[in-house]
Amino acid sequence: MSDNMNPWGNRNKKPSELDELIQQGLKKIFGYKQGNKPPSGNENGLKPPSGMNFGIILVVLAVLFLGYQSVYQIQPNEQGVVLRFGKFSNIASPGLNFLFPFIEKVIKVDVESIRKEEFGFRQNVPRTYTQSTNALDLESLMITADKNVIQLNWVVQYKIRDAENFLFNVKEPRAAVRDVSESVVRRLVGNRDFDYVLNNREELAESTLKEMQDLIDKYDSGIQLVVVQLQDLNPPDSVRPSFNEVNEAEQDKIRTANEAQKEANTKMPKALGTAKKVIQEAEGYAIERVNRAEGDVARFNAILKEYGSTKEVTRTRMYVETLQSVLPNVKDIVVIDQNKNGVIPLLNLGDALSPSTIKKN
Repeated sequence: MSDNMNPWGNRNKKPSELDELIQQGLKKIFGYKQGNKPPSGNENGLKPPSGMNFGIILVVLAVLFLGYQSVYQIQPNEQGVVLRFGKFSNIASPGLNFLFPFIEKVIKVDVESIRKEEFGFRQNVPRTYTQSTNALDLESLMITADKNVIQLNWVVQYKIRDAENFLFNVKEPRAAVRDVSESVVRRLVGNRDFDYVLNNREELAESTLKEMQDLIDKYDSGIQLVVVQLQDLNPPDSVRPSFNEVNEAEQDKIRTANEAQKEANTKMPKALGTAKKVIQEAEGYAIERVNRAEGDVARFNAILKEYGSTKEVTRTRMYVETLQSVLPNVKDIVVIDQNKNGVIPLLNLGDALSPSTIKKN
């Protein structure tokens, strides 16, 4: 038998290339080389059994197909969920894996990529006044605790933590993330004033992330939240002019209060100092009057004591002292004669007795 019909003729020959390996396989199956017509008979004058060759082809193709279906590869960023008769069997690790065709099925799930959901806006989408734009506006509209209507845009980023729970525990994981996010954000914003929401976005984002994760974990959804970002915060277009007027009024109120406080800080210390001065002067005057009154009482008691022992001398001395204190203030001196009925001006001694007149003379 020639080498062309002998399947063991090239047992010890090792083809170095893939093409040679294919040619060897075709030669063994069809009994001819690639590119040549099949011979009409063999050395004995017999034709090759065509039915047997066709059956061998079907068997080889079936084996190749089953081999292809039984081998699969999981990437490093994926998890393979293996189903056996439609029921969860196991998680396939990254690398080359095998399964039973038609009995087992694998679902590849990317567990490392970051997914995100946007609320109130969509990136890389032109903003036009369409029905979808109105839906985005309604999606971001909410009311605060102080009855202010605002538009709040935010982003939720998440990834898959457990591929089995992600596939089987929640029917629509993406819708679940959106519904939970809207519920938590609207409740937190509704319990806070507008100024608090405006000035404490980081605290609000952290609270939203924590509460969302708690709710998602209760569903066993296999989702791990990464970050919640609060972005634009504005009043709606329809109420923005009124909102700006309110803000301007608030700013005017704050500015007026600051000016009043500045004026108070300037005048209050001066007024307090003046009041303290007046109080101290009044207290000093009161002490002075009390001391003077006590001195007058002591002096009166001393005179009364002297008057009790020497009445005439004391009376004369008091009379002279009174004249000494009164006469320097008298401008006109009148002498009255008891025997006369009229008043006779005797002498104008006012100018003569004045200190300036005496000094000139």
